[in-house]
Amino acid sequence: MSFPSRASLETRARDLRFLVCEGGYWLASLGILLAGIVLLPFVALGVGLYAVPSLLEMLNRLAARAQARAAGFSSAVLPFDRRRLTGRHSFTELAALLSSPETRRDVAWLLFHCAFAVPAAALALALPVGAVLYVVAAPFWPLFPPKAPLELTIAVTRWTDALLMILLGLGYAVAAWLLLPWLARRISDATLGILSPRRFAELSRRISDLSAARANALAAHAAELRRIERELHDGAQNRLVGVVMMLGLAQRAAETDPAAAMPFLGRAQDAATEALAGLRAAVHDIYPPVLDELGLGGAAASLTSRSPVPCSLNTSGLRRAPAAVEAAAYFVLAEALTNAAKHADASRIDVVLQTESSPREDILVIQVNDDGRGGARAGSPETAGSAETAGSAEAAGRSGTGLAGIARRAAAFGGKLVLASPDGGPTVVRVELPCAF
Repeated sequence: MSFPSRASLETRARDLRFLVCEGGYWLASLGILLAGIVLLPFVALGVGLYAVPSLLEMLNRLAARAQARAAGFSSAVLPFDRRRLTGRHSFTELAALLSSPETRRDVAWLLFHCAFAVPAAALALALPVGAVLYVVAAPFWPLFPPKAPLELTIAVTRWTDALLMILLGLGYAVAAWLLLPWLARRISDATLGILSPRRFAELSRRISDLSAARANALAAHAAELRRIERELHDGAQNRLVGVVMMLGLAQRAAETDPAAAMPFLGRAQDAATEALAGLRAAVHDIYPPVLDELGLGGAAASLTSRSPVPCSLNTSGLRRAPAAVEAAAYFVLAEALTNAAKHADASRIDVVLQTESSPREDILVIQVNDDGRGGARAGSPETAGSAETAGSAEAAGRSGTGLAGIARRAAAFGGKLVLASPDGGPTVVRVELPCAF
């Protein structure tokens, strides 16, 4: 007879933890179900519509956690992020939320969880506890007085009864050993099966995500072209026109007085030098050469060293990414540092660059923390522009010209901007860029 291996025992313990955890969340599921039942008549009358978004948000969060637990237990890959329910909704939007496929899946999971989570958890606990109790307690039946014998399944008053209880406890142990993995797999598979969208919905959502990413990429590309055109027109082009004018004046002066042409030639040389510097800056803004020379970590160190606010940089978890992703990360970091220096009134900035791995892909994370006054909002460029036109550049900076550009650049790569900036600070700007865009 071979004893169970340590790996098998750890697997059973993991199954037990998963089932007990699902049973623990049963109270939350039951609470949401009862709240929905109580709210249903008021929704029909129209009065309860104001509570629907909050209830759906709680259900969405609970289902998201259940999906994450099931995926972690079964090592499954979740292909898409779940929806986020925030903000206010009109009557039409509420009706769409209630009838959406996501809501139907969440409600179906809620009914399943309320029906089966507690029985599965109770069985998962009762079998091993019963096995230990029967096997350990039965041999001690002689310690109990005859008028109050040991009560297990039957009253144990002799060794035959004790042996029978020990065999029953061993049967419980075998049942627990075989049943726990099966129960845990059924619960996790059912959870993923109910909450995961069907293939058609997956493809539809993927097409929508790709279309949005393509639109953002085109918008970001157009914005970059306009910026480069402005820089060339206002910088290098004007200086080159100045060079031509100075050379023309020098030529005319040289015809009558060669010595008088020398100042014009010197000014032309200065203008040409400035034009060359402007062209180098424009090329640098397209793709910084420092990325090729030093990589993203070295380029980030160069940026932080030039910041007027003291900066710390942590690149311990950073790995190389595609060139386009590293270039986007470089410009995101430059814009975030500029925003913090100009508008945050911060005394310190902490920058973290790292690569987070997941079963789906690697994510390049740029996180910039400052101890400033907060209040930053990732507003639209139009809103920020109007604030600046009104004469408040500070309001424009905090409402989001730079942050809107960061969000747009991240979206072009299928990434996202996560901003936390309560009034009074601190501000945390986190940008996630998929490396396999």
